[in-house]
Amino acid sequence: MKDGKKGGKSFLDDFTSLSTKQIIAIIASLAIALVLQAFGFSSQCLGFLIIAVIIYMVPHILGVSSVKVKTVIGVVFIVLSLLVTVMYSGPEKIEANEGRTPADNDYVGNVAFIEENGNTTITMDILVEEFDKDSVLLTYGKVNLVSFTNYSLDTDPTELQITPVKAEGSTTYGLTATVPITENQLTGYMVTFDVTEGEDTKTVGVSFMIDHGASSSDIYTASLNGMWMYTAMVAIMFFMILIFSTIMRRSAEKTRQKMEADGRLYPQGYGRCKECGAMVLPGEVTCRKCGAYIDVPDELRAHKKDYFVCEECGAEVPKDADVCPKCGAKFDSVENEVQHVDGTVDVSEETFECSECGAIVPANATRCPKCGATFDENDE
Repeated sequence: MKDGKKGGKSFLDDFTSLSTKQIIAIIASLAIALVLQAFGFSSQCLGFLIIAVIIYMVPHILGVSSVKVKTVIGVVFIVLSLLVTVMYSGPEKIEANEGRTPADNDYVGNVAFIEENGNTTITMDILVEEFDKDSVLLTYGKVNLVSFTNYSLDTDPTELQITPVKAEGSTTYGLTATVPITENQLTGYMVTFDVTEGEDTKTVGVSFMIDHGASSSDIYTASLNGMWMYTAMVAIMFFMILIFSTIMRRSAEKTRQKMEADGRLYPQGYGRCKECGAMVLPGEVTCRKCGAYIDVPDELRAHKKDYFVCEECGAEVPKDADVCPKCGAKFDSVENEVQHVDGTVDVSEETFECSECGAIVPANATRCPKCGATFDENDE
């Protein structure tokens, strides 16, 4: 009883058949993709697509065509990408932004915060005169998501309405807010307010985060929540490329097999001219590009009635040829001669098939030399 294989290579065979160059190409593609992923390239415009193409094309160019091998490459990338982004990129993002005072912009300036006596005091100036004074809001809480581009707070953060104060003789508004520190967590703070510019109203503000002793597991969890989506985007694009290319390749293989079965294409390895490499089709005696004789194995020769074999070199020659395409031998008109037992001879340059046995008979023959059937003029 067979072991379930259907004639194809096993999963292990696909991997053991990889050459050293192919293995290096696979490792190189994963290394390049992981470096790009670690620095947030997948969060850029079409960055995730470029990374997916690198993972697929670098091994493919070196001849890795197995769908099983490419599937494993995709799975390995997912695992390593999550490890890199969760263990490195997320903590790096937090460390780079933790406690950093937001830069001044067109709307706010002199942003600062002070931690003392178990509280965080936030101060800043609002640099626009026309804004919704009642919309100034401080939102703070545990950071549960850190990605390459931003971070967000827990689903139930604390909100505090702040009333900005305009100092006498000043053209700007200042605000101050003091909130208690929640120990052992990564806390994010966001101050927002609505500004009207012409007919449009938009929400602007600043945000920053402070590590009040968050555990490693909290930091890794926040990184996983924010980073997995970029790994998922690369993985989705990679497997879409793999599935689409596999479907296209199998469709092309089926088309080729059908054309080979119909005699319209030679089997792979025999369909090229040995002199110039141009594609040749069954039945072609000379190359359409360079004119060289097409020499194919006997088992691949088409079974035709419209050719004969050159007596000088054995080449396949069209029946109407005057010169051999291989050796250049010239052909004279060929007469078909049949001798009968009674001594009579039938000679003709034209032939027809015997209706009884299928033998080739000169056109002027009155009976078949093979089966003895007699002919009259209507049989020709």
